[in-house]
Amino acid sequence: DIARVTVSGTAIGLSLQEVSTLERLMRSAGRVITKRALGEHLYAIAREWTDNAVETIVRRLRRKLSSAGATLEITTLRGIGYLLVENEG
Repeated sequence: DIARVTVSGTAIGLSLQEVSTLERLMRSAGRVITKRALGEHLYAIAREWTDNAVETIVRRLRRKLSSAGATLEITTLRGIGYLLVENEG
């Protein structure tokens, strides 16, 4: 883990890619981020990436946020991208 983030009073460790993903989603709160834009953001340094790589990072980040009791969740808009939203439940 590269960074520790506090979520609802619980500290969680995040990898560099998870931190970058969360930061990108938070900076774009209320707006959809396409999988392509997120992949290009994560792998900007000439590294090839796949949709599966982005999905894996988002899945790990979702799991960590959920286990910490986060009030935000990452929603997938199938075929479009991701959206950070306030959890209703």
